[in-house]
Amino acid sequence: MSEGLFREEVEAAVKLYEKAIRYHASRTRQMIAELGEIETLSRLMISPDLQKGFKVLRDRKQLEAIVIRYREFFQSDAIEAAQWRLDHPNDLL
Repeated sequence: MSEGLFREEVEAAVKLYEKAIRYHASRTRQMIAELGEIETLSRLMISPDLQKGFKVLRDRKQLEAIVIRYREFFQSDAIEAAQWRLDHPNDLL
């Protein structure tokens, strides 16, 4: 899959998040601007902390699904974490 489609999906997920929380996702957008989409999603996947926004997207399986669909862009630890989160949604806070 193309990197352009990947970026579009990440942007769509961030917009979904902003709609759900009803304000601009400045911290998330700052992370993406500084680290890029791949590093940002990787960090979110392997982080033991579930940020408020991540919970919104988690409940819709947005970020995890993007990591799995575009696995060629990610390291194995991020892929494994994303798959675990998809397989164990009730084990997360």
